[in-house]
Amino acid sequence: MQRQRRKRRPLEGHKTAEKAGKMIENFGRNLTIRTTKFCCPQSETELLGFLDANRDSKIRAIGRLHSWSQVIEANEVVVDMRHFRAIELRQSGSETVVRVGAGCQIKDVVNALQQSGLTLPTLGLIDEQSVAGAIATGTHGSGRQSLSHFVSAVRIASFFDDGRHAELDWIGTDQPQRLRAARSSLGCLGVVTEVELPVRKQYRIEEHLRRYETLEEVIDQEAKYPLQQFYLVPWRWDFFAQHRVETDRKRSWHAGLYRAFWSLGMDTMLHVAICSLARWLPDRCTTIAFRHLIPRLIPQNWKVVDRSDRQLTMQHERFRHIEVEIFVPQKHLKDSISVAIDLLKNYASRSASERYVHHYPICIRRVLPDDTLVSPGSGGKEPWYTLSFISYARPAERQGFEAFATEIVRVMATRFDARPHWGKFCPIDAKTVAKLYPNWDDFRREVSSVGDDFPFVNDWLLEFLQPLPRAAPLG
Repeated sequence: MQRQRRKRRPLEGHKTAEKAGKMIENFGRNLTIRTTKFCCPQSETELLGFLDANRDSKIRAIGRLHSWSQVIEANEVVVDMRHFRAIELRQSGSETVVRVGAGCQIKDVVNALQQSGLTLPTLGLIDEQSVAGAIATGTHGSGRQSLSHFVSAVRIASFFDDGRHAELDWIGTDQPQRLRAARSSLGCLGVVTEVELPVRKQYRIEEHLRRYETLEEVIDQEAKYPLQQFYLVPWRWDFFAQHRVETDRKRSWHAGLYRAFWSLGMDTMLHVAICSLARWLPDRCTTIAFRHLIPRLIPQNWKVVDRSDRQLTMQHERFRHIEVEIFVPQKHLKDSISVAIDLLKNYASRSASERYVHHYPICIRRVLPDDTLVSPGSGGKEPWYTLSFISYARPAERQGFEAFATEIVRVMATRFDARPHWGKFCPIDAKTVAKLYPNWDDFRREVSSVGDDFPFVNDWLLEFLQPLPRAAPLG
């Protein structure tokens, strides 16, 4: 794609949908964004005018706020892109692509593509996020790369060249390094207005669940079920695999019943039970339930064929929660699971003020390496495995989970070069970021090109983007 930069100057008397500062709360209610100025533009012209008017402030864009990480924090100027929701199919050479407005939710893109018998190249566990938010932090599914990996072009409003006036730029394959940065930019390059993604023909997935005693048994099934995800069951420490594979078979006659079972039984009633245990009976009853009751509620070997988006997504957004997710290199998967089990046992045995009793199955997914600079699945030649720890404790009662999450991120990073997901609870420091991401200096250079003052970077990210101080010479 040829570079299509569009310059503009502030329009005389031009007005934007700018409002005074406001307080914004994220989905997990662990972060509150306090802004000095807020804008929800309805056009690129309106957006550019707002950026020009606030060039001397720190500017951050927000999506659906389905993140628990400080990556979404802002304390000055905030742009909400919810009105950018256009969806357009186009031909790019011999390939069909879709151009999607940054504020469009993934579920709306999937539904629109379905009308043409198409879908996205990969899908995450939930589809509530905005497209720009999902690619910014490396949202992923199982068995393929993250959505960021597939991005073929990004349209960004930012400060280029003279650094004084906002412009629009299509970043495509003719700027390969910048595209790798823009695919998962953490919001640091500017305000994304549009994303281009390849599409594929809609397909069907065959799925069933089965219990296994050991990790080796589950991994042995990957060749047969490359899209599988699996769960480490707390307090039993065995596994349930959600086997998934593409198929040409027709949709099962009982697929509707299966969807109802997942929607009402697993995504609703099971979560009601888990939330109740976590909030009212977190100690003995939680462990007893997982050892003896909850696994019996999971139907095994019920094989169902249905459309890909129905099989690959869940409704975890129905109940407010907090989550930490860690990307572990394949070679360290077994050891990292052992470390996680030991830490969970340790926190469950602590005194009341420090105790954390984990109460949700630990989801484990295989992610292929991304062609990006700093998505959590970027780089390397072997797959990553993600370990996701979810807590349904009330927002005011998450001290135990946050202590556990902070320690497991530190231990996994130190021992296994594991990376916390940018969009989940992410207790990480600048030294660790530099160690975990070999391309971090390249990313810093791309961000610096927008302006030496990092106009689109919040305080949390600024710590990572500033060069680390060199050690004083000996002697």
